[in-house]
Amino acid sequence: MAKKWIAAMLVVCVGLGAGVVYMREQFDRKAPEIVCTDEAVKEYKPEMSDAELLKGVKATDDKDGDVSDSLTVESVYEVDDSNVVVTYVAKDASNNIAKLKRNMSTDPEEMKESSEKDDDTSEGTEPTPVPVEDVETDDSSPEESDSGETSADDGLTPTPAGDDIASQTAAKQEKMADDMPAQCPKIYLNEYYIKTSVGSSVDLLSNVKEIKDDTDNVSELWRRIQINGQVNTYTPGTYTCSYYVVDSAGNMSNTAELTVIVQ
Repeated sequence: MAKKWIAAMLVVCVGLGAGVVYMREQFDRKAPEIVCTDEAVKEYKPEMSDAELLKGVKATDDKDGDVSDSLTVESVYEVDDSNVVVTYVAKDASNNIAKLKRNMSTDPEEMKESSEKDDDTSEGTEPTPVPVEDVETDDSSPEESDSGETSADDGLTPTPAGDDIASQTAAKQEKMADDMPAQCPKIYLNEYYIKTSVGSSVDLLSNVKEIKDDTDNVSELWRRIQINGQVNTYTPGTYTCSYYVVDSAGNMSNTAELTVIVQ
């Protein structure tokens, strides 16, 4: 009798092992493949939009087929005066992420002119004050200066630096997501305000923290993520990227904004 139980248990164990192997084989672990067709632009120009950079670029997956709608431009990095590297990102329904770094030639004079325009713009731009309603305030009385005089209230709150901006921006953006109607999806980011150095890499897609929806599968929502805007890490400046997703019922999520300061 005992031998029969042992044999039965062995059969069960072998069956479970075979099931685990089968499930591992069925699970999609392979990222899609990104290729550039003959229609892809050959030369980079500073004024190019994401749509122009994505023209002729395709992404295919062995299980999901054409996933070109997931393609985004992650970054543009200036190698030297006449070459840049454009990084493309794509993902499949199982959230396997693929990247392609593509070398593109560029006109040194156009790059120089673009850089000079950016410098002129940044030098002539006054800092934008932050309205009182956009930042947290307290009810404490105004602080007195060393001279004993009380500083006047000009109706504006100075922009805090560093982590204060990041935390306040995150709180405001997440509240906008939380306040969306119940039938709408909600998208959250890991970071909403970051500073990075010239020449660094900014992974826009990996910055998505979470997506919520009352009906749609999360994997399907990840496939529908749209990112507008790009970060040119070769040029110092402030860049804004907008994230959103539309569910299968046509409901649009909040627009989560990421501010990237390249310095």
